[in-house]
Amino acid sequence: MDETSLRALLERALVPEPPMGPVADNSLRAGIKLRRRRRMRAAAGGAAAIAVIAVAIPLVTGALGHTATRRTGTTAQAETVYVMHNAGWFMTPVSTVTNTAGKRIRIAKGAMSIAITPDGKTIYVANWRADTVTPITTATNTVGKPIKVGKVPIWITMTPDGKTAYVSNWGSNTVTPITTATNTVGKPIKAGRNPSMIAITPDGRTAYVVDRPDRYGRGTVTPITTATNTPGRPINVESAFSQRIAMTPDGKTAYVITGQDTVTPITTATNTPGTPIQVGKEPGAIAITPDGKTAYVVNQFGCAVTPITTATNTPGRPIRVGRTPDAIAITPDGKTAYVTNANSGTVTPITTATNRAGKPIRVGNGPGAIAITRDGKTAYVINSTDDTVTPIATATNTPGEPIVVGKHPFALVIAPDSHDAGHH
Repeated sequence: MDETSLRALLERALVPEPPMGPVADNSLRAGIKLRRRRRMRAAAGGAAAIAVIAVAIPLVTGALGHTATRRTGTTAQAETVYVMHNAGWFMTPVSTVTNTAGKRIRIAKGAMSIAITPDGKTIYVANWRADTVTPITTATNTVGKPIKVGKVPIWITMTPDGKTAYVSNWGSNTVTPITTATNTVGKPIKAGRNPSMIAITPDGRTAYVVDRPDRYGRGTVTPITTATNTPGRPINVESAFSQRIAMTPDGKTAYVITGQDTVTPITTATNTPGTPIQVGKEPGAIAITPDGKTAYVVNQFGCAVTPITTATNTPGRPIRVGRTPDAIAITPDGKTAYVTNANSGTVTPITTATNRAGKPIRVGNGPGAIAITRDGKTAYVINSTDDTVTPIATATNTPGEPIVVGKHPFALVIAPDSHDAGHH
């Protein structure tokens, strides 16, 4: 596929949904999304479908992104929610102390994904239209000089020490390393076909890049040794549609969504794939508990979440949630998983000890991306149809007043305050 065709497909995949009011029929909205996904898959063998999913996946990277209140002893810590928009190409900072939106931050066209340095001082945004990465200084919310990378960058991930950001260039079949101290790029690293999501081991030694499957359903994951930025032998994950990857906290296993109803575990010590694990229909988002014992897979067209016991890689009984579940986030203590239900206008809390779903929490229309503050006290949910973000008090699962942020929000992260990050 040539670059012009690829960009056109991404453009079509990211066109905002038609405006719909609060009383709009959710089934109509679901039908629009389903038809678009099918059209995109038919046109590009899944290329644009990955683009649709990519806009919501920064939250599953675990990147903490500046403003809820957390207290350690008598010290209060600030964080800020940064919301990325699909219209106007801007970002909105939201203070979680006051739950008010701040001045918009103008970024380059085609913002796709976000990464944040562990100290909270800099945000990096991959811009697929501009073939650049935009650095933003969080202390002042000022935009730095765009960093030129490869063609159609759609994913960015930060190493645990914050020294390097890795950017997957869908249109170049490469990954670009960026040295964050100087914002300079290194030599492009050869990856597989149309690289997308990247996961890095907790020790920072290896980055795993998900590559798009070929027309025969043969997918790969490319391991990159970060010390030398050299790619290893591609890992075959026989796949109809590779898209997402999640790493266990101990770094021993990477879980890759590899098909219409499977997840493949990869043993990182040997880079060998295991037997695909059968989950529900259309697995999308995946999140792993902080203790690494359970992986939760969202089944987008099954109205369910499938838990996987990582010790044995066996799937558990599906947990019923709302219509068209889209994204998942787990509290820092691992006790609760929150699942957004795009066409129910709700968020479902799941008690991880029992894998039971609680009473749905009513938020806005079209809930998608979700992120949780570091103290675990508040979850923030994007309502894409309403152009709002809803805070949820996790102690009582009570939604707060929706925060108006601007047109077509589609991704968010929560950044630690750059002045005190790392001291708590």
